[in-house]
Amino acid sequence: MTPLPTLQRLTKRAQFLFVRQGARASRPFVLIEARRRAEDGPIGVGFTASRKVGSAVLRNRAKRRLREAARRLIPEHGLAGVDYVLVARQQTPDATWAALLDDVGNALIRLRADLESGRGRAPRTSAKQRGPSTESD
Repeated sequence: MTPLPTLQRLTKRAQFLFVRQGARASRPFVLIEARRRAEDGPIGVGFTASRKVGSAVLRNRAKRRLREAARRLIPEHGLAGVDYVLVARQQTPDATWAALLDDVGNALIRLRADLESGRGRAPRTSAKQRGPSTESD
């Protein structure tokens, strides 16, 4: 039996921005972003909830629920050397526990498949990075 990978919290904005350029899996109760940092090593996990989720009380409840779901599911479905960011949605605080676990688990399975096959989303580029449009009428 392989030992469970260690989980490391993402705390710096730069870490969250790094993960944002990676693969995504969207579900009704959660959005999970993932990006490979190294071939091996600890799994990085971060949590966020915007003001769209609701008041500070609701955002904190959503993050607590996501932390517990990640604690249960990432050691089983996560990849070593990958950083994950779990983003709360408006429905996260009120979702049933079983439905939330199902969404987190399904999203992690999808991301694992994408990252293992190298099909992770290509990094996004802004209009400034793409340069001027070359279309002509």
